[in-house]
Amino acid sequence: MTQNQEKLSIFWGKSPLGRLEKIPGGRGLLGFTYDTAWLDSEGPPISLSLPLSSEMHDPLISSNFFENYLPEGDAFGVFHLMKHIPPGDAFSFLSIYGRECAGALSMLPFGESFEEHSVEYKDVTDIVSRQLELPSRERQNLIAVTNSKVSLAGAQNKLPVTLEGQRLLVPADDSFAPTTHIIKAPSTILPNLQYNEFYCMDLARAVGLPTPKAELMDIGGTDVLVIERFDRYVHDGSVHRLHQEDFCQALGLYSGQKYEQRQGPGFAACSGVSRRCSDAVGDSENFAKSAVFNLIIGNGDAHCKNFSILYEWAPESGEYGKGFRLAPFYDIISTLPYAELGVDTEMAMRYGNNFDPKQVSATCFRTLAKDLGLDVHRFKALAEEISESVSKHAPGIASEHTIRYPSVDIYEKIIIIIKKQTNLLCQTLDMIRPAKQTKTNKWNHQPR
Repeated sequence: MTQNQEKLSIFWGKSPLGRLEKIPGGRGLLGFTYDTAWLDSEGPPISLSLPLSSEMHDPLISSNFFENYLPEGDAFGVFHLMKHIPPGDAFSFLSIYGRECAGALSMLPFGESFEEHSVEYKDVTDIVSRQLELPSRERQNLIAVTNSKVSLAGAQNKLPVTLEGQRLLVPADDSFAPTTHIIKAPSTILPNLQYNEFYCMDLARAVGLPTPKAELMDIGGTDVLVIERFDRYVHDGSVHRLHQEDFCQALGLYSGQKYEQRQGPGFAACSGVSRRCSDAVGDSENFAKSAVFNLIIGNGDAHCKNFSILYEWAPESGEYGKGFRLAPFYDIISTLPYAELGVDTEMAMRYGNNFDPKQVSATCFRTLAKDLGLDVHRFKALAEEISESVSKHAPGIASEHTIRYPSVDIYEKIIIIIKKQTNLLCQTLDMIRPAKQTKTNKWNHQPR
């Protein structure tokens, strides 16, 4: 392997910003360095964990950041078999699939420029349709079977696409074309997961939590969840990339640390990220609301990779903000209905001192409020607001979804969970009393 083959050029949109390289003798560790031209241009950093510097960043932090772009578990195993990419080898994976990732970054072999590559698409509708016509356990990984040079983190079988009517387009070979949507194939393990997620996202939006636009689309006779990418925007008729990073990346952690039970971050560390947002108060309170909402619906998969920040720097539109904001909430599901299938019922983050969503107490909520950086009574007010709104909207939205998909039985299960969890929440919140006010004795406060 030549020296240049051990480096990748990193682009933010069309602008080169740095290089990623293998550390000699580093056992797969990678070093990231910003280009001098990027530092001189006063562009933003790519991560809170990789601040602007002329020096090469800590290889462990660099490796963790870029490893978070990789698929996980069985989803990565496909690329191990196809391209002989060793598990966790971020460099080898991104050298092939790193042109279209989450956020604004793209990777190219070192020395190549953006102008050398097209911005064209290829139609994969028929390939995807044939896959989704197959029994679920016979379906292949959609990125692999369409031979798409794109990257998406996570363990689900999903594919970034651009929609042209009902047609599905992906970047052509050697293309830098951005995608606009993500399609998720139905789970082979968890029945009706696409209906579950669609319902939970609809409910989250109804109670005031920002979520990306989503819809179910019939592809190959299968209802597939199609989600509009919030890290893309249209300006002057062209699609452009917005930069994002998930909380694992922002905190300098690798993807295997996304659960608090596995030495990952909890609410205290994650809320610390939200409090650094441009709208620190609004985003911190939205993050707190999401914690309550996930508890109510029984979402045990709300780990730190399922929260992101979205950078405000979008030079193609003339916006040069240096801050960032909390991204819309995504991957929202109720995991409790799958307990009978052996799915872990514990929450991804600790609520006070408890991972069990059915065992939270007033003490847990007081600790949680502190972890979230909120006064306990302000947190109580936010929790009551979300609880009341969920109780108001959940049954009606479930009825609407049931009418559209009458053969799906997941809605009734989720409603039962929501009723139980809101009752528990209300009982718990009632135990958090207003702060006692000290009575003033007028005889002890004589005017001087």
